[in-house]
Amino acid sequence: MARTRIGLDVGSTSVRAAELTVGGGAPSLVRIAQVPLGPGAVENGEVRDVEAVTEAVRELWRRGGFKSREASLGVGNQRVVVREVTLPALPEKEMRQSLPFQVQELIPIPMDEAVLDYDVLEELEEEGRKVQRLLVVAAQREMVDRHLAVATGAKLEAVGVDLVPFALVRSIGEYEGLGLEESDAGGEAVVDVGADVTNISVHERGVPRFVRILPSGSNDVTTSVATSLGVDTETAETFKRGGAASDDARRTLEQRVTALVDEIRSSLDFYRAQMPGAQVSRIRTSGGGSKMPGFIDLLGQRTGVATEAGHPFAKVDVRVALSPQDLNEAEPLLAVAIGLALPQEEPR
Repeated sequence: MARTRIGLDVGSTSVRAAELTVGGGAPSLVRIAQVPLGPGAVENGEVRDVEAVTEAVRELWRRGGFKSREASLGVGNQRVVVREVTLPALPEKEMRQSLPFQVQELIPIPMDEAVLDYDVLEELEEEGRKVQRLLVVAAQREMVDRHLAVATGAKLEAVGVDLVPFALVRSIGEYEGLGLEESDAGGEAVVDVGADVTNISVHERGVPRFVRILPSGSNDVTTSVATSLGVDTETAETFKRGGAASDDARRTLEQRVTALVDEIRSSLDFYRAQMPGAQVSRIRTSGGGSKMPGFIDLLGQRTGVATEAGHPFAKVDVRVALSPQDLNEAEPLLAVAIGLALPQEEPR
């Protein structure tokens, strides 16, 4: 029997939602909607004005005609910490009880202010004892509570709160075609460039191995161009999106986009340094910032890794009545919402 799943993406400039029907065959994308947010309502991936965001989500549900009040939310900002740790193997209940005490020295958030979760990456033996490698996620409770307050205010039931980089692995991550052997670590990086935040995840067969959340995005490009050239934000946005620009504007754009690309490259370099033998054989991109002219090519050149646009629509049967052009424009923007709606898969 088909079930309805809805992913709610609270971004810096808009709230977006995607509704999937799941059950037998590929999930079907049946409804999507977007409502813009005013300046300051969400900053750097954090809800600042709960009332304004709540009203936008109410309008989102009215506009989208979604068939359920249940939604999965995502968080991805500087108030989230992801660490890989190795701990003595314990039953799940005991692990959850002891986890705050075992990781408190590794997490820069007081344990009484944090929401903790973990995934078991693998179980192995070290010096005759069983241990577990865990990917531990810690989020500041107050930040999560503001996201939940938005859902409650909009009369929605939050059925889950997921990490945005994990949702992106589900929506645009793919292992096929990388040509890696079973013993290879890493494989594919998923990079989502938003307005204020860039989410990076490296996964191995769908299992996240590395997460980095950068406090920068395409708005930094706009601001830099506006400041350097003495133009208003609207003009800078036009330049950024490929509109007619002077040589000075093009040079400034290239410099700021290169700086953002190099931040991403540095994160991938850090991953390789921390994981001896790890490799990244492909990068897939999403987010509004990924549509900046030349961004994907430049990211490939600066990292030396094959880079291409991610396609969340490849994971679903698209049944939304939009023109091919509108769907093409919307696809990079819906990667997070679709990933939040997609059910988790067993690692391959």
